[in-house]
Parts: sequence; structure tokens; C-alpha cells
Amino acid sequence: MKKSLSIVSLVLVCCLIFSSCIKNTPYITSVNPSMSATIGGNYNFIGSTSWISTLDTQVHDSTTTLVITGISSDVAFPVDRIQLTITKYKGVTGTFGIVLGEANAYYYHNGIYYTALGGIVSITHVYSDRLVGYFNFINSNSTLDVTNGAFIVLKP
Repeated sequence: MKKSLSIVSLVLVCCLIFSSCIKNTPYITSVNPSMSATIGGNYNFIGSTSWISTLDTQVHDSTTTLVITGISSDVAFPVDRIQLTITKYKGVTGTFGIVLGEANAYYYHNGIYYTALGGIVSITHVYSDRLVGYFNFINSNSTLDVTNGAFIVLKP
């Protein structure tokens, strides 16, 4: 009797362990691309549309130029955008300097392009389906410097 009670309890414990491990939760199968930043310290740029593109340059040992673009969701400024470019993207994480020529950025506002004079673009995570990172840059109009930038985009 003692042996059969032990076997039944062992089977129940095993079933409990296996049932707690197997979950029928859906996997995340889509990425919601986004871009956000603070412009000039007081305006929050929210990119309702963000996308990524690549350009095969063949200039530097078959490297690829990575371009990340975010379009504003603001009703007052619907065509404003931020564009980030990494000139020698190799598909890995890293921080790329604008002054060093590893990256470039601009903020387009009210028909004027404000090109970055300094700053960084950083890719912090490379997942199988997306890239995650941040950016900051100063431009020719110091009242429109771009800080606290962040992005999530589909992997090219």
C-alpha cells in the first residue's frame, strides 16, 4: 500500500511539474516599430511610422549603410522626421560616432533639414526580428538639438 501511494504521489507531482512548465501562451510574432526623441528640450517627437532600409555600398569591404527613419505622428507637424544613418553597419551592436563619420543624422522640421554636427547612434540589441537602440545629436540650430532618442525597428 505504501509503495502504490508513493507511485501515485510521484505521478501527481510529475504531472504538476509538467503542466506548470507547458504554457499555451502565444509568441510575439510582430514588432511595433517606433521612434521617439526630445527636440530642443521641450518638444516630444513621436514617430508614428518608422522603418529601416539598407544600401549595399561596396565601398568599404562590402559593408552596408543602414538608414533608420521616423516620421512624426504630430498633427501640427505631420511631415517632420528624424533620419539616422550608420555608414558601415555589420549587423552587430555598437555605438557609432557622428564626428568620427561612422554615423549621420538629421532632423527635418517645417521644410528645413537640421544636419547633425555631433552625437551618437547606438544599437543596443540585435534580435532575430528587430533592432533596438538610442541616439542623441546636436545640430546647427542649438534650440532644436535632439536628445533622449530611442528606436525599435524591424531588422533588415
